[in-house]
Amino acid sequence: MTTDPMFAKPSSNGAQLPSPDMSFPGSSVVQLVNGDAHHPDAMVVEINRATVTVTDRHVSAGDGDQAWSWLLADLEEVVHSPVEPWTILVVPGINEFGVSVPIDRVGEFRTVLDTRLARHQAQERVAVASAPALPPLTIAASDAPLPSPELAALANTPMGQVPVGAAAASAAATGSKGGRLFGRGKRGKETLDGVSAVSLSTSADVGLAGLDARHISAWFGTHQVLDRVSLHMEAGKVTSLIGPSGCGKSTFLRILNRMHEMIPSASMAGEVLLEGHDIYDPNRKLTDARREIGMVFQKPNPFPAMSIYDNVVASLQLTGTKASTSMKDELVESCLSKAGLWNEVKDRLRAPGGGLSGGQQQRLCIARALAIKPRVLLMDEPCSALDPTSTRRIEETIIELASEVTIVIVTHNMQQAARVSDYCAFFLATQGTPGVIIEHGPTDAMFGSPQDQRTLDYVTGRFG
Repeated sequence: MTTDPMFAKPSSNGAQLPSPDMSFPGSSVVQLVNGDAHHPDAMVVEINRATVTVTDRHVSAGDGDQAWSWLLADLEEVVHSPVEPWTILVVPGINEFGVSVPIDRVGEFRTVLDTRLARHQAQERVAVASAPALPPLTIAASDAPLPSPELAALANTPMGQVPVGAAAASAAATGSKGGRLFGRGKRGKETLDGVSAVSLSTSADVGLAGLDARHISAWFGTHQVLDRVSLHMEAGKVTSLIGPSGCGKSTFLRILNRMHEMIPSASMAGEVLLEGHDIYDPNRKLTDARREIGMVFQKPNPFPAMSIYDNVVASLQLTGTKASTSMKDELVESCLSKAGLWNEVKDRLRAPGGGLSGGQQQRLCIARALAIKPRVLLMDEPCSALDPTSTRRIEETIIELASEVTIVIVTHNMQQAARVSDYCAFFLATQGTPGVIIEHGPTDAMFGSPQDQRTLDYVTGRFG
């Protein structure tokens, strides 16, 4: 048997062993700011230092604090710059990001990536050819009517015509611990005439949405961080997640919009239901889940090279949605107003988003998240790096937004949880055990008369 030693070696029985991971320290994550990635003069900016790793399943990048991962099954295209060391990894919905590797290893990186991608695509073609056709999707008479004729037409499309690869089938696979192994089939781009536009055009009509997490367990490799956590997050209310560091709050939050699967070696078990529909259903697109469940992170992360205006409308581009100039203008004013930022920036919308103060940048990120009209907004300690004045403005924004979007917020600030949330869940992990919810309920009751002594000890500052 002849094999390329860089990528694989035969085992003693002749079977191919997995290819070794290839690591490229000193790299960075990059963003394509404007123009065509195929053009030699395409503008790309570095957004984070990282170590890039290429495996048989994905390309990942991380600096120990933040992490990205592009599944080979999701890559629609790989664009190498002809004159710079960057590579753009094109994924429908998030197609403007990539990596830059050290100049002395550019050739090695591109050979490794292109070879593994080609091998993966060959395996996927075999899997597609042998996959059984799925039955047509039908709507039962008892189901609620669809909100538009366009969606009704989509619902009656024979799903058997959609290619299903091995990676797509693995999305519902069960791991050794009962966890769900992540992986998705290759998807085409969505345009104004497709699912993306229909979903956005009807999002304002479908009303507030509740979120249900059922029996959620999570692992990083073999390390379990959550154990059968269940929580109902009521529509149109603010639910706060509290607890000491390391109890799984942020992991739980990332699971709620499928960000957990972006981390290499991550797995999970359980269901996340948005109005009764599991966002991890293998027939449900990742971009649909992210469109309906937005995210605001602990550290403000506006696109630094983009203007305030372009930061808000970037969500439209990332979801493949077209809009006229007047529609964009209205959207920018509406979202910035809802985020409590319009009066402060309306006269400098073309100024760089990175030039705002920390609190303004965080509100800009909220406005950007609101641009695609999510039904749920997740916030991971959005005020932890802000001054008291900026924190107050973010809290006022959260309270005002709750009337039109369901909000789930992770916070270590007990006073903040008491001020902004309607419901509260207390997470705890003790003596190396996975995180669980000790108690949850209305915030007033959780802080005024908790049922568990551990909850009382935590909210009164006796530990944590």
